[in-house]
Amino acid sequence: MTTTTGLADVADTDSAAGRDRLLAALDAIADDLQAEGPACDDAGKLTDRTMELLRDSGLGLMYVSKDLGGLAVTPGDSAQVLERFAYIDGSISWTGGIFAGVGFMSAFFDRAVEKTLFADGVPNFSATAYPSGRAVRVEGGYRLTASYSYCSGLPNADYVLCNSLVFDGDQPVPGPPFMFLVPASEVTLRGNWDTIGLRGTGSVDFTVTDYFVPDHHAVPLFPDTAAGLLAVVHLGRQTWASGTARRLLDEIAAFASRDPKPGAPRLADNPVFRTEYADFELAYRSARAFGAEVFAEVDASAARGEPLSRRQTSLLAGASVHMHDICRDLALWAFNKGGGTALRAGILQRIIRDAISGCQHAVISRSQLADIGHELVGAPPELQWMGTALVVPPGL
Repeated sequence: MTTTTGLADVADTDSAAGRDRLLAALDAIADDLQAEGPACDDAGKLTDRTMELLRDSGLGLMYVSKDLGGLAVTPGDSAQVLERFAYIDGSISWTGGIFAGVGFMSAFFDRAVEKTLFADGVPNFSATAYPSGRAVRVEGGYRLTASYSYCSGLPNADYVLCNSLVFDGDQPVPGPPFMFLVPASEVTLRGNWDTIGLRGTGSVDFTVTDYFVPDHHAVPLFPDTAAGLLAVVHLGRQTWASGTARRLLDEIAAFASRDPKPGAPRLADNPVFRTEYADFELAYRSARAFGAEVFAEVDASAARGEPLSRRQTSLLAGASVHMHDICRDLALWAFNKGGGTALRAGILQRIIRDAISGCQHAVISRSQLADIGHELVGAPPELQWMGTALVVPPGL
């Protein structure tokens, strides 16, 4: 059982080759993915054609270890892939990026379990965030009953990872929560995903009722395990915001440079617009450079086989929050500058809607800055990241 970062063993692997392979695969299907975007929105999940494109791209192999036929791409190299993915389509990449993390998530289980999961190809995993529910200890495993919200990709997933506290009768058992592997076919979808943007992600609420989870499909969320999960979430969210912001910058620049109606000036000829655009471009490039710096540090830890430090997790969180702040402000500004073009249905409107919706995610809330600042000025050593807060881990 893995209890460190959960990242694939990247030592002595050709991560750059895997990265380049996935970047080329994404470029090859970019036009087809963008064409599927509106249909995914209408369906409230990824279309069959989209799933086929993602499966054939090999994205699911990104974090899978070499001995299971994967690419074992490092976090830093995977960041470039996820950023490119987000640039192509915000809604599809939100879900597809989660599915691309299957090798990371499966690595928390025993190797025999992993091999079984990959026996018939690469499965798609969805996952919950907070441990809302009750798992009752029974002979050979647990009985799980729980309700969860905002489970992105679940309508297209094969399995869902459900976090829950463990109970002995009516009393919670001291210790960390557990992560339970549940087949998606065993849950009940609420179908309540009616949103401004990210409509194709199918981030529905769902319930699990008295489902038996065997011991080998249950993993305790020790601090290192929880930190590894949180780190990959931050990496995924930061790169999504980065790719989305880059696409917004390019789209609004192209819009501003178009020839307007006869007698009207181009938006690009307005010095106020150019000044504001420069502010966003420079802020974006600075935030992206900060993210790359943190990803390089994470790569170095993974190569040494070390768990991430609390400082690294804090900086990952900070990089993600910062990039989302820029993306959110940029989306609102682009909506204002885009006028009627941004108001009407079209690519600019869709990117703006997805950006605003993605920036509502709880894990990138500015409320984390107080705890990030606590780390930066010297928090007590017993505090660890659990979810979006620095706390004393339960049971320790």
